[in-house]
Amino acid sequence: MKRTNGELTLTHVRPFSDVRAAVAEERGDLLRRPSGGLARDMAEHYEKRFERTARRGTRESIRLLRGEPARELCREAGRGYDLLVMGTHGRGRTAAFLLGSTVQELLARSPIPILVVRRRRAP
Repeated sequence: MKRTNGELTLTHVRPFSDVRAAVAEERGDLLRRPSGGLARDMAEHYEKRFERTARRGTRESIRLLRGEPARELCREAGRGYDLLVMGTHGRGRTAAFLLGSTVQELLARSPIPILVVRRRRAP
């Protein structure tokens, strides 16, 4: 980003529920621990996850939001960003129809342009 003098903000939206967050993050192991510590465990999980990313950027360039992904990303996009770049799981049309698609919803609602990047397929 130095050549363009641009800024990058990595944003992740996690569910309100710590149980749903553990499932979404594929951390079912946290659900098997004694009760009462899931919120702390999920906070530690996200901290470690973003530490790996922060090595490439600055701490200020990372935002962790809670809620419904399309709604929160749309709200965040309205705060003055130039472009929203999103990855897609590439599940296909049927799965997107049945499960919904954050990308599809943002394409319809985003106040800024969106660049959608497909997930690489295994060789």
